[in-house]
Amino acid sequence: MSRSKQQPTSARRTALARAPMLAAGLLLVASVPAVATAQGSLGALGFGYPVNGMSTRSSGTAGAFGEIDPLSPINPASIGGTRSTVLSAQAEPEHRTLTFGTVREKTSSQRIPLLSMIFPARGGVAVGVSARGFLDRSYTTTTTGSAVIDGNTLPTSEQLSMRGAIGDIRTAIGWQIGNRARVGLGGHIFTGENTAVRERTFADTLQFGSTLDSSRVTYFGTALSLGGEVRLFKGLSAAGSYRSGNSFEARIRDTTRASGSVPARLGGVLRYDGIPGSTFAAGFEQVKWSDMQSMASSRTTASDALNYYGGAEVAGPRMRGIPVLIRAGYARNELPFSTTAARVTETRISGGLGLPIARESASIDFSIQRANRALAGSTTKESAWLLGVGIQIRP
Repeated sequence: MSRSKQQPTSARRTALARAPMLAAGLLLVASVPAVATAQGSLGALGFGYPVNGMSTRSSGTAGAFGEIDPLSPINPASIGGTRSTVLSAQAEPEHRTLTFGTVREKTSSQRIPLLSMIFPARGGVAVGVSARGFLDRSYTTTTTGSAVIDGNTLPTSEQLSMRGAIGDIRTAIGWQIGNRARVGLGGHIFTGENTAVRERTFADTLQFGSTLDSSRVTYFGTALSLGGEVRLFKGLSAAGSYRSGNSFEARIRDTTRASGSVPARLGGVLRYDGIPGSTFAAGFEQVKWSDMQSMASSRTTASDALNYYGGAEVAGPRMRGIPVLIRAGYARNELPFSTTAARVTETRISGGLGLPIARESASIDFSIQRANRALAGSTTKESAWLLGVGIQIRP
């Protein structure tokens, strides 16, 4: 879709008369070098930033508790043995600063990364339903360049705004087998959309109106996950999960334009809770993001990622007879998408608190994460603060 802004009467006639030349000039502008004046985000390249979609408790440990926390829809076995209904909601806005040469750009992204419900059944069985963030693609990029129209080279400015996300809707069942093991199975639907709006303006606004184009892409895919947890000996347990991806399609107006697979994922963690009131965890995850390469444009490189994390939760002072939980963690992540063969890496330092607000019936969690991202072989860097708040209700 393309339209022109309102111009004075005589100028509008001139612009309409030159419309064919303007169209030809826009076709040629791709061959004219452009200078980037603002890059939206290192984390939002390609299909977007891989939102962890975990509970605020897990965010407070930099993701280390993701495999063992029943409120984080990662390992379906973790919900096994849940004894009461749990309703949970999380919010996690991100405030980031990108440094690109002498340019510093600040942006914000508002996210609700997780909504979840867990319902207990008999015999140690529980059922969980959740909706979590998977990829978030929200950024704005501005470039300057030139277009050749009627033999004249005209300065132009172009702004590209991307808004959209892909979510993971999961239904899972978990079963606690005695006191030593849990198993679980989950079914996933991945769905969402991205809307791109591109606006080009010319320095000579009296003769040339701006052009505005937009496009909308929707995504749909499915996957199956399974997981387990086993107590090795007193105080030490191991948990792991695997997600097998099925087809993943990108559609424009109900027509499939590209297809790939939902990225396969493998994760594992060791947990130690032999000290009363404390839990420690360390683990990894490997995500095969290259399964989405066939859906990407020629300018996007999708690379497999190997992430490591470690975290702890300890009981602090009591509030209304229940201890306040203090959390901390560290993670080193590889982000999946780039415009070159160079990788974007990320380190995170996190902390958090868990506060009781209605004894055993409700609690609230807070987390804060400091993320630093860098593009290999480049001076481009990005830092971000992620502030999380989550509430859990047990009716």
